[in-house]
Amino acid sequence: MNMSGTRRWWRGACVVALLLSVVLAGCSRKNDRDSDGGPNIDAGVDVGVGPDVNVDGGAEESTPVYTPPPPTTSTPDPTEEAFQSVSVGSCLPVYMTGHGSEWSHSMPPDPVSCSSSYGGLVQVTGVVGSSSECGTGTGHTSWSYYGDSGETTLCLERVWVPRYCILAEGDGNGGVASLGTFTAVDCDADRIPQEYDYVLVVSAVYQAPANANADHCRQSAYDSRQYWSLLVNEDATLVCFTTTS
Repeated sequence: MNMSGTRRWWRGACVVALLLSVVLAGCSRKNDRDSDGGPNIDAGVDVGVGPDVNVDGGAEESTPVYTPPPPTTSTPDPTEEAFQSVSVGSCLPVYMTGHGSEWSHSMPPDPVSCSSSYGGLVQVTGVVGSSSECGTGTGHTSWSYYGDSGETTLCLERVWVPRYCILAEGDGNGGVASLGTFTAVDCDADRIPQEYDYVLVVSAVYQAPANANADHCRQSAYDSRQYWSLLVNEDATLVCFTTTS
């Protein structure tokens, strides 16, 4: 190669080198603009526009639904139900044992005929909410129970049955101070509650005469037994008692 050809070859090489440097510098500037936050637009269709938006009217809020609590149920009280189910006018075979205010049953038993022969028999004259609503005369008492719904009281009147026995308190001198008018006891009992001293038998039940008293209880002029008496049913009935011996 002559000198002229050599110079042309170097000039061509220089031009190619210059073009390569320009191209490389342009690519570098493009990369710098991308990394510096310049416009870098993704022409695809999946464009992120922030949080999901409900275009039908905004985000829908759920409304709390009130759920009522389950109804409370109380355990049935059989004793309260027994007291409340008693009918006025019915007769119950119950009596007081002589031990304080204890009754022979913890709850009213099934009713029986009012003409039954029971040692302890009472007729229900009222089913009320307080013992103050019951009669307080001789032969009247009340029997109460306190349950979930309050007080239930049975107003009671003794049904006197001849030849059955009651308890009595002594007066300290061989006589009787008071009668356990709602008690009942075996007429042949060997032991009785310590609050009492005697067992008396109902000897008779009469329609009371005028000015009735224990003297009207004697069976005859020769009857020497000692008697005690009660006037019940607004003094219309005379109940006579004597000792069992």
